[in-house]
Amino acid sequence: MKAKHLQHATAVLAPSLAILLAACANSEPPSEPTSAPVIAATANGEVGAVDRLGMRSYFAIPFAAPPVGDLRWAPPAPAPKWNGRLQKTASAAPCLQTSNSPFRLPGDSEDCLYLDVHAPLGEGPFPVMVNFHGGNFVTGGTVQYADPSPLVGKGVIVVNVGYRLGAMGFLAHPALNQDGAAGNYGIMDQQAALRWVQENIVHFAGDRNNVTIFGESAGGFSVMTHLASPGSKGLFAKAIVQSGNYGNDRQLSAAQMGAVSTSIVDNAIKAAKAAGATGIACDAANVTAARLRSLPDAVVRNQLAGALAAALSNPVPSVDGKVLPKSVKASFAAGENTKVPLIDGTNQDEYALYVAIGEAGRRDAASPPNRDPANTSFALPAAAYAPTIASLIGGAANVDALVANFYPLSNYGANPALQPSLAVSTLATDLGFSCPALRTVQRVAAQGTPVWMYEFRDQTAIPSVGVENGKYYLSFPQGAAHSYDLQYLYNLHPLANDEQRQLQAAMSRYWTNFARTGDPNKGSGVATTWPAFTGPDKVLGLDVASGGGVQPFASFETEHKCAAPWSVVIF
Repeated sequence: MKAKHLQHATAVLAPSLAILLAACANSEPPSEPTSAPVIAATANGEVGAVDRLGMRSYFAIPFAAPPVGDLRWAPPAPAPKWNGRLQKTASAAPCLQTSNSPFRLPGDSEDCLYLDVHAPLGEGPFPVMVNFHGGNFVTGGTVQYADPSPLVGKGVIVVNVGYRLGAMGFLAHPALNQDGAAGNYGIMDQQAALRWVQENIVHFAGDRNNVTIFGESAGGFSVMTHLASPGSKGLFAKAIVQSGNYGNDRQLSAAQMGAVSTSIVDNAIKAAKAAGATGIACDAANVTAARLRSLPDAVVRNQLAGALAAALSNPVPSVDGKVLPKSVKASFAAGENTKVPLIDGTNQDEYALYVAIGEAGRRDAASPPNRDPANTSFALPAAAYAPTIASLIGGAANVDALVANFYPLSNYGANPALQPSLAVSTLATDLGFSCPALRTVQRVAAQGTPVWMYEFRDQTAIPSVGVENGKYYLSFPQGAAHSYDLQYLYNLHPLANDEQRQLQAAMSRYWTNFARTGDPNKGSGVATTWPAFTGPDKVLGLDVASGGGVQPFASFETEHKCAAPWSVVIF
């Protein structure tokens, strides 16, 4: 009886089982999501989202193994897989901050190779914008960019990347030589993040074939580095450089960076031993990679990081022979750079930020700290004008002739107390940012690559230095200073008025149109057509309506004296 029942059941189930097996045999792998999922299934494990501000955010995703222990000063290693679901609600700790900058972030850590993904709602696949943060390669992190809703709200995914900084990211001691090169670990981290995007962004409804890299300041110079680095080719389709052409012509060679790094390590070890540090297994005569990597955390943080900051106040990636076979300048001059559609631009008053930092520091050092903007005694003195410029250009031009013939103090307002601050700001902006950007764009245009140039000109931009309790206390206006364009792409703080909100809408539309189509004018409608660059008269001014609005202007080259005889020192 039991056999008959079993035989009957088998007969009944057989057709259904056959259909099921046939369906499995003919089925395809599950399709990728067409919208950003609540749970993204990456190659290493599941990642849960946080819904906020009209977007879906996935925080603190490891894209490489923690660069600690044996992985200190080594190329990034693959991230380990995890079990369960990764569910973070905020960005990971920033990488070790290695300077005394006022922008230094708290809570830093060597375990810092994480990224955040911010995806729009709606149907994808979405264009992808990968941001490398600024901070002079010594400070900064993803937490500063945690609200990219002005961009994401226009239908793009924004990925913010953490990378090693300062001594941890760019030390090139000869003992660290691996495969013929040492240093540039921070750039290798960025390349690892770009490879992660290629492998995983589809799981977030992103288009791996439509990736735009962008960044401001050190982030912009990072973009320039990727355009010059053979190892970055194929990992992105478009690029945006914001205030990032300041270091094209001052990258150290492998030998120079090796010598600087050797001196830094030697001095740090001596200082640590003099301070009574223990656990140091080496001195200047017997440094090895293993001994460097075994240095106590306190020595790395307190002596080594500080020593590099003192030796290289403005570090940039070096010509290590691997990540960068040539300098950025030489790569572009030889036409060996990756040729993809490009947006490149600067701010009208870039160097005003650094002048402001100097005055704020002098006011802070007063007893009690001075917050009276009418007190001009803390402004840059006239006697410091020429020496300040000399320290910036390093003998590349005759400073006295430069100051006397092109930037005399008398050209900078009626108040003699403020003239040095304004003159230094103008000269250093031209020399360090505006003219190098123009030369870069001219070279790219000559290569036949689509390129657009802008200048951010908003004199009402909310400053990040010199404000306390909502009041501005410095003696000179910063105007459109370095980094002040970021508030129009990210929600860093509430904007002041409708004019600024309109500028934010215009800028974020250009940026996202470019990310989507390779042309800032195509896509969501723009109020003003941004002309492709064919000459210095084709630069788009980005300003609030009362300051001139968003429109092309023809005077960039003359305003910044890029055609002056001394400009031969410029890239």
